[in-house]
Amino acid sequence: MTQLTDNDIDNCKSRRVRNRSSGRWSVESVKVTFVLKRVSYELSVIMKRKSATEASQLTKKVAKYARKTKTVKKSQTKSPDTLKRKTSPYFQGKKDTRLGSSFFDQDCVKLAKDLLGKVLVRELDGGRISGKIVETEAYLGTEDSACHSYQGHKSAKNKAMWMVPGSVYVYLIYGMYHCMNISSKGDGNAVLLRALEPIDGEEFMQKFRSKGRKSSKALKDTALCSGPGKLTGALQITKKLFDKESLVTNSSLWIEDAPLLAYEDIISCPRIGVDYATKGWKEKPLRYYVLGNRNISKRDKEAEKM
Repeated sequence: MTQLTDNDIDNCKSRRVRNRSSGRWSVESVKVTFVLKRVSYELSVIMKRKSATEASQLTKKVAKYARKTKTVKKSQTKSPDTLKRKTSPYFQGKKDTRLGSSFFDQDCVKLAKDLLGKVLVRELDGGRISGKIVETEAYLGTEDSACHSYQGHKSAKNKAMWMVPGSVYVYLIYGMYHCMNISSKGDGNAVLLRALEPIDGEEFMQKFRSKGRKSSKALKDTALCSGPGKLTGALQITKKLFDKESLVTNSSLWIEDAPLLAYEDIISCPRIGVDYATKGWKEKPLRYYVLGNRNISKRDKEAEKM
């Protein structure tokens, strides 16, 4: 029979300390359970042998083990809503209106519509930039031939589309413009943010959008975020900074709540730039924008008549 030695007890103690610093409580739990089972087994064998001396020695070792170890915390699975957020200085003394995971965990089409009117916030060291979301597009995962996850396609580039709802998916178009998407409920589903109406930090938006432009003339407010590439440029949202990040916990990028828009204020029409999609999908009315808003990328006058 394998004997329980002092080294076993000491090793368990040292492992407990290391696991606590790394946060791997489950590994420690396994070790503690293993040691306790060995103690129980050895004690039963000794009692069968009726060896009072061996039983006494084992009792002392168990007491020593009990003194050295503390109660092991059981691992707990926390929902994204209960995860500790990295609090932004902006919220100090203010009510946090950041949207939680339950908001993003809904059907892609509904999320695309419900995002209209909500406020996208980007915090920089120098201040806050924000804008009201006024245009979105829904991409419906594996069945949608215009979607990056069509037919179950998975890669390192589109991994965020398969992550928990509220994850940020950023990709490049034409090798220079970033597009920001938000994962929703459903495999590979995501919502593309197409346009914002500037609220805070227009001076920052002007500065960031002026980079690389030949003209030194200031852009119109309505042109600052009137497209997916313009939006990310104005708020400095890049793949390197935010791809696979969570809008629920990130301290530099989040979405704040605002009243839902009336049904009649939302226009549904075909998406832009999806001519490569199969017949039926490129005509689907999966683009949504706020009626009468001058910050959208493009009006669909036919859809507005309906």
